[in-house]
Amino acid sequence: MNKTQKIESMMEVVRILAGLVIAYVLALVILFAISEDPVYIIQQFILGPFSSPRRIGTVINLAIPFTICGLSMCFMYAVNKFNLIGEGIFMISAAMVTWVGLSIGDGLPMPVMVILMLIVGALTGVVFSFIPAIMDRKFNANVVVVSLMLNEVVAQLSTWILRYQIRDSGISYLGSREIPAAMQLPKIFGSFRVQAGLFIAIICVIFVAILFFKTSFGWKMRIVGANPRFATAVGLSAVGISFLAQLAGGAFAGIAGATEMMSNYTRFQWIATTQHGFDGLLVAVLAKKNPVLVPIGALFLAYIRIGADVVNTSGDIPSEFVTVIQGIIILLVAADSFLSGTKNKLIFKAAEKDEKEKEAKAA
Repeated sequence: MNKTQKIESMMEVVRILAGLVIAYVLALVILFAISEDPVYIIQQFILGPFSSPRRIGTVINLAIPFTICGLSMCFMYAVNKFNLIGEGIFMISAAMVTWVGLSIGDGLPMPVMVILMLIVGALTGVVFSFIPAIMDRKFNANVVVVSLMLNEVVAQLSTWILRYQIRDSGISYLGSREIPAAMQLPKIFGSFRVQAGLFIAIICVIFVAILFFKTSFGWKMRIVGANPRFATAVGLSAVGISFLAQLAGGAFAGIAGATEMMSNYTRFQWIATTQHGFDGLLVAVLAKKNPVLVPIGALFLAYIRIGADVVNTSGDIPSEFVTVIQGIIILLVAADSFLSGTKNKLIFKAAEKDEKEKEAKAA
């Protein structure tokens, strides 16, 4: 890695951190301005998520689907195809996992059952991500519009599965029959009550990081995302690679839905999408499509969410407050010109220093 690349990498990290710090400071300013008891509310916002083992565990549990959905969106982001079907996939993969699990029953041991359900979730994700991907490839349809419209269709299909295939008529609310015990992942770390799905998220991060940075497919995705014309010129199939990347992203969105279902629920009872698919996009933006940084972005977003929930329940701050903070984060992190002047000056100085060193050696 040369000096220019080192400066660009360093400034990218600095830019993300600066954006997060500014957003966080603005959040504190907003809390101070709108709250009748700002000192207490700010204290709750900062320290509330760490005030008990249960809340710390809640932050980690919320970061798990954020992480896997963030990895899903890294594939889309890497090839600049913002296929947003992950939102619908997250919901329908949970429904499909429940349906298949109920059909199998308690006949399989837990490790086999969990792996099978993850495969079902991944295949569900591949099938539904295929639709906007193939429409983009064959008909040049706008993948963003198609995937957004398809999310509503998928959500309704999930509700149909719940109402007519897996519903438990013996309970007073709309919910499925209870899933087999072999599907229900245990809580770990005692009073923190963290999902065992944490291990699935860690494995996913390691796998995707290796895929992105240690395989030819990861290299091809980065080339296609950076310059599709150059990729075509050197013999890569930009269209085919983008297509496969979208299917891979869909598979991980399906794994996220399956993991969430097995970790946090004993019945499928979602009648609307969870927004976790869109949260994954925010995490991928925070991580700048780097899977290694995805868990950090996921933990930060989960911390902000839980902090907002704390001040919403213990004070006078509306729940919509977190949406404002998310918007600020996206604006600062996604803006390419943010701190670009500083980066260019550092690169210029490094180049000037190298030139002077070469002249000195030549003399």
